Amino acid sequence: RSAELARAFAPGASRADGARVSAARASADSGHPRDCVQSAPSIMPTALLMQQSGPQAGPQGQSKTVTVTITGEHEHVISGYSLLKGIGDGEPIASDRFAVGGHEWVLLFYPDGKRSTSDPNAPSPADDPYAALFVALIGEGPRPQGVVTSVNGRVVRAFHRFTLVDQSDGGRHITKGRQRDQGAVKISCARQDPNARNCHGYRKFVRRSVLESPNNGYLKDDTIVIRYEIELVVTSGGALNRPKQLAPAIDVGAFPTLGDQIRTLLTEDADKTDVVFEVEGERFPAHSLVVAARSSAFRAMLRTGAEMREGSEGIIRIGDVRAPVFRALLQFLYSDELPDGTGRNTSAEFASRRADGDDEAQYAYALAKSEASARRRAFANRGGSGGASSSSPFGVPADAPELDIAMTQHLLVAADRFDLTRLRAMCEAKLCDTVEVETAATTLALAEQNHALALKQACLQFVASHLGEVMLTEGYKHMEESCPNLASELLKTVAQQNQAAAAAAVA
Repeated sequence: RSAELARAFAPGASRADGARVSAARASADSGHPRDCVQSAPSIMPTALLMQQSGPQAGPQGQSKTVTVTITGEHEHVISGYSLLKGIGDGEPIASDRFAVGGHEWVLLFYPDGKRSTSDPNAPSPADDPYAALFVALIGEGPRPQGVVTSVNGRVVRAFHRFTLVDQSDGGRHITKGRQRDQGAVKISCARQDPNARNCHGYRKFVRRSVLESPNNGYLKDDTIVIRYEIELVVTSGGALNRPKQLAPAIDVGAFPTLGDQIRTLLTEDADKTDVVFEVEGERFPAHSLVVAARSSAFRAMLRTGAEMREGSEGIIRIGDVRAPVFRALLQFLYSDELPDGTGRNTSAEFASRRADGDDEAQYAYALAKSEASARRRAFANRGGSGGASSSSPFGVPADAPELDIAMTQHLLVAADRFDLTRLRAMCEAKLCDTVEVETAATTLALAEQNHALALKQACLQFVASHLGEVMLTEGYKHMEESCPNLASELLKTVAQQNQAAAAAAVA
């Protein structure tokens, strides 16, 4: 009966088979020993379910990757070829940058060749020399295509074709390039892949004698024409080829910062100030929560009531600080920047100082400062500073000029006194940019007395390099009187500079 049950529940079983199974079950229920089939009740529900649902479907889903090529071309015309002879081995004439597939490329033509010092078979200069031609990958845009990321870095693959045009219409162009059956060339912009290059081309592209022969038509009116074609290999689809997400085109910098909004507390919520600082007879209302959070020195004053006149009035007298200096310091406490905008774009300021004459970085810094000023004016015009559109809550014009050296020096002293390390660093940076003969010694003494280590090193180097001139200034006499220990450090710096100069001369 087990065989009968198997046949009945097998796919395609007939009604007769089902009837036999029913009879077998009836017999088993009657208690006949031969008809007891223990496995039948457990088999039947599964079999019936299979009959009702039909054949089970296989796994669903499909993925697809597609590899194509993106083509591009560039033509580079070189006039005045005769003037390029003798430019030197390995010295290229570059085309303008051009973009293909979201990457930036440039053609490099070497009139005097590009001989490899590591190639023993490279032609000697005495032989009929070759002109070389290469293409280099020099950068990428916001959405580069065809980038392959591997354990060795990011590379692109492409087929390149270089053509020296026959300008006599004879059709005898010289073309060299990679064939499809040879596989695409791997190029790495950052040289991250040791098996990839950031350029591709031919050291022996054309012999100079062939190029310069008047019968060949390659050189016409002292001009040559080079055409370049590229097929960039691009694969789409698959988990490893997801397109790079572009940042949204939102000018976040146009919106007010935390400093912009906190600064309005002194105008919109002036009636909620709970402490007053008195400096040179001038009173500056403030919020104890803000100044205590920003400065441990002020926090200690407020906690102990030190130097507070008639404690119930909440007036703290500050000595040895000028009122304009304290006004700028208070602005920093609320806005994290100085009246001239210093501190709003710290990364741009740092890049500008590190640029050492880089016009692009200097322009970026100037642009950042201009945008900061415009943002302050716009925020004020929206009512962010109580309607005072021409000035900040501290009475400082929105377009205030840069702080002069004397003001910055006073701010440095105040920053050190009130434990404002960021303000001290900002003042150090500004003073490092303005070190000159007349102020170098005074600034050096100031740095020594106010824990400005970076500024101290900058001044030591400057004074050591201009010692004769600095020693004639009044500031140098002040430095000797106030910080006599600096003389030994200055002599040590002079000796180090002399040793470095001697070593460089020997090298």
